[in-house]
Amino acid sequence: MRLLRTLALLAAAPTLALAEIQVVGDGACPTYAADIAAFATCEGDRVARPADDAPMQIATLAGERVAARKRTDSGLHVTAAEAHRLLQAHPGQVALIDIRSRAEIAFVGQPDRVDIHVPYLEPAQPLQWGAGDSGLKMQRNPAFVGEVRAELARRDWPEDSVILLLCRSGERSAIAADALAAAGLPRVFTIVDGFEGDLGASGQRIVNGWKNAGAPWQARPLARLTVEPAH
Repeated sequence: MRLLRTLALLAAAPTLALAEIQVVGDGACPTYAADIAAFATCEGDRVARPADDAPMQIATLAGERVAARKRTDSGLHVTAAEAHRLLQAHPGQVALIDIRSRAEIAFVGQPDRVDIHVPYLEPAQPLQWGAGDSGLKMQRNPAFVGEVRAELARRDWPEDSVILLLCRSGERSAIAADALAAAGLPRVFTIVDGFEGDLGASGQRIVNGWKNAGAPWQARPLARLTVEPAH
């Protein structure tokens, strides 16, 4: 009888994949009704229902729509507006990692919600002006990949989670995303317009980016993230 009820339920919802049918009951039943025969042997009257979380739909940008300096080998590109939507639509399933330097965050601000902060570049010490640049000379954090992995583990985030990388305007995050992908993290997305966005004709960063998309942010850095993490 239980087998018949299960088959009838599945027939009534043909668009649902079996992996999306979650069994309601105690530990005597499998977590997912992927095996009808196994489900039918469960004791007691239990039913199946769709899982609470809808499948995650991510609006990515094709490579040809992304400036060459901001493209990744994986082709996983999203806008700041889409990143903000994902964080709202899938709380606890998407990790936002700010990879800007502590100095940038202190002077420019930070999104209201950031899960992890691991700088990809930091000012060289002692401080010095970058030749040919309009800012301080920066140096790469050689422990970047290991620190990201450690922070994910510390917060119980699986390495196959959806990860969003945020820098100033999308160039550093593309390079950092490739580094993480090469290390085996499969779903690392670069936010192509970053926190501040691209330069407009006026010389100001008013074109796009997290701040210009109307996503929430604050001037003060999140001290729990930007101070030296305790491992």
